[in-house]
Amino acid sequence: MERLGDDELGLVLTSVVRWRDRKSCARVCRRWRRVEALTRSALRVLDPHYLPRFLPRFPNLTALEAATPISDADLDLIARSCPDLESLNLNAHRSLIELDEEPQGVEPPDVTDAGLCAISICCRKLKNISLRRRKGVGDVGAIELAKHAKGLSSLDLSWCSKVTDRAVGAFCALNSLMVLCLRGCPLVTDSGLACLANGPLSRSLRVLDVSECDQITDLGVCLLRHIPCLEELSLADCGPMITDVGGIAIASIVGLQSLDLSWLINLSDATLIALARNCRNMVEINVTGCELVTGVGILSYSNHPALKILVLASCYGVSANDVERMMLASPSLRYVGLDKSLRGWMPSSVQEKLSHICRIDWL
Repeated sequence: MERLGDDELGLVLTSVVRWRDRKSCARVCRRWRRVEALTRSALRVLDPHYLPRFLPRFPNLTALEAATPISDADLDLIARSCPDLESLNLNAHRSLIELDEEPQGVEPPDVTDAGLCAISICCRKLKNISLRRRKGVGDVGAIELAKHAKGLSSLDLSWCSKVTDRAVGAFCALNSLMVLCLRGCPLVTDSGLACLANGPLSRSLRVLDVSECDQITDLGVCLLRHIPCLEELSLADCGPMITDVGGIAIASIVGLQSLDLSWLINLSDATLIALARNCRNMVEINVTGCELVTGVGILSYSNHPALKILVLASCYGVSANDVERMMLASPSLRYVGLDKSLRGWMPSSVQEKLSHICRIDWL
């Protein structure tokens, strides 16, 4: 091994994938430690406090992850040290939110628009970025990201509560963006959806999550039919202003494969019937809490060619008999989530029979 040059040793270490094995390699000697760092492509940061000490050792990183509080200064260091980053995962743990609720606790510094701007300017190869629960991120940073990261394919800003329609409007020019998650962004409205539906993004977007955006109405949902390539859509918990008007409109997106309509209390059988008739590629649908849905809507999925996952918790208009009939007529089903209140109305013999068709969870 001593005869191997750095290039040859680098090729050997590149084939070592498991991080424990790479760690063992780095302990062989100083040279191996140096070459291992040069060939490292991914890194998880557990304590950003030590970033200045170790980050310069890894100049060729393409993926970095940090779930703890991370400051703008830390992001500036990352931006300068890792210009080839393609994936940046800064999804914060829920514990970060709990820190905000501690009246006597000192909140650690966390990323804001300034840090995101530094990343955007220096790391122009970014393809995937996730910023879940980073409350300091708002429109300025998001717009700067859209301006510089032209090759972005996946963006997750879930629970970044400062993000508004202004940022969404900037995303519409990203013709390579395929995944956009805006869950829990309460300032995103129908105007934001209009931007998505009318810009170049409408030709590339495959996955859209706007669940818990409770200012969205039928007006915005109807515009989503202008995103013809959409395959996964979540409108869960968007509130009572989404009705069958919007539900029937999205049924015109024939390529839909996964749809979450949970807790849209003003959706009824009319939406399910339209979806069953038009969306023949639908693999998964969740109508938890859609209280107006009855057996009529569920039975419209009998003999559906693609449906594998159906979730019906808290659908009190659906009977045990409706579920049995639908499942017996749906050979493609692999999973059904049912309200636990139905269990007492379904004979054990029927439960056993249905369990041989697919997995059943009582929710």
